[in-house]
Amino acid sequence: MTINNNSKDFLFFKEDDSAKKLFIKATNRALLYILATFIAIIFLVKILFTTTFIVSFSALIALLYLILFLLKIYIIFLSIKKKSKVLLTYSDDKISAAKDSVFKKYTVIIPLYQESEVVSQIKKSMTALDYPQDKIEFIITLEEYDHETREALEGIGLPNNWRIITLPNVTPKTKPKALNVALLEATGEYIVIYDAEIIPDQDQLKKAAIAFSEFPEIVALQSRLDHYNYSQSLITKLFNAEFTFYYDFFLPGVQVLGVPLPLSGHSAHFRKSAIISVGGWDPYNVTEDVEIALRLHRKGYLVSMLDSYSYEEATVDLVSWIKQRTRWVKGFLQTTLVHIRHPRVLIKELGGYRNFFLFGVLMPLTSIINIFNFTSTILLTIWLLFRPAVIQSFFNLPVLYLSYTVSILGIFISTYFNLFALYNKRRFSIVKHSFLSPIYWFMLSIAGIRAIYQLFFSPTSWEKTRHGRHLSIKK
Repeated sequence: MTINNNSKDFLFFKEDDSAKKLFIKATNRALLYILATFIAIIFLVKILFTTTFIVSFSALIALLYLILFLLKIYIIFLSIKKKSKVLLTYSDDKISAAKDSVFKKYTVIIPLYQESEVVSQIKKSMTALDYPQDKIEFIITLEEYDHETREALEGIGLPNNWRIITLPNVTPKTKPKALNVALLEATGEYIVIYDAEIIPDQDQLKKAAIAFSEFPEIVALQSRLDHYNYSQSLITKLFNAEFTFYYDFFLPGVQVLGVPLPLSGHSAHFRKSAIISVGGWDPYNVTEDVEIALRLHRKGYLVSMLDSYSYEEATVDLVSWIKQRTRWVKGFLQTTLVHIRHPRVLIKELGGYRNFFLFGVLMPLTSIINIFNFTSTILLTIWLLFRPAVIQSFFNLPVLYLSYTVSILGIFISTYFNLFALYNKRRFSIVKHSFLSPIYWFMLSIAGIRAIYQLFFSPTSWEKTRHGRHLSIKK
């Protein structure tokens, strides 16, 4: 299997299936259908309950909140009940008993940009991986003008099975473009991506290789993620509470549902042949991990979770966190806009209307709802404190009570889930900070608003997350 080496921008599949141009005719047509359906539902509510358009709109938003929360509860129920059946787990004895032929050649791709502060940590964590050294290669990608990182790498002395690839100076300047360049050079049967700050479990590659060997239908594996600096600041504590719940309980439940499993940008393992068969990563999508997971699912490939941890650096301050989350939300929306261009085909390839509905709730709705959360929470709080008459035009009493109930229920459910996950991991030192979840919701809203703005005015811009700030607390 081969891919077309497009050296202009390293997009290896059709432009119409990429985020290179978001608002093409097919996208606009699909958005018009969705908008028309949404407005029709609002008018139906308006007629049935003889109320105003704005009140009907508010009621529908509250209902969408409720659907999202109920779905999350169901997903957690599935996770707790069946997680042990979907999470691929391998004991030390199973690893020791594995034949040498199971451990196929692995390519570890490490895309770097302005990472001079963590190059020593990269070498330490990667050379600690327990895998046959004659069956592993490391590919580091660098921009040609990133002299500081290159000098730092040369200064620490890289082993013989490490290569530095200089990226062609072409746009877009994104991580997925770097991955596509590395894909052309990779010689391993399996591929894993590790970001600059990642410290994976030492036996992670062996576990992944055994899983690929046992389950030939699986083409990608997502390891579990955690933070090694979770107690560094208030932001890292709140972030880790969300992360713990997401990777320990939410994703296993999503896998049980049978819908596309969102991959992480790192610590995701692939069969190289599967990546090639779908045309590599989309260099114009800023969440290339989620997008390629969706394309793999649509092609009928199976993605699963691996019971192995990778530890990363949580963003320490509010500005860095907002920028990182803006990119994630923008990427979710980018991916949605690309894949809804042909709704009938999408419905068929996702597995029917049920999975299409779940995709809509878990992908775009989860991202967009944060924006409504920002405005509705402010309006409801003002009404509760001052009871201005103008807000009554947005919420009549039944809708007002519904909105308040859903908001309070949402805060309670989110806080409870985070607490449950933290208690399960015995991370008691940050449990009390989970009660600040409403503030975290407000932060999500700001990131969502920025993401919508960037989606129209700078869709491929990549606000880099600075790494290495945790080193100040490591002894």
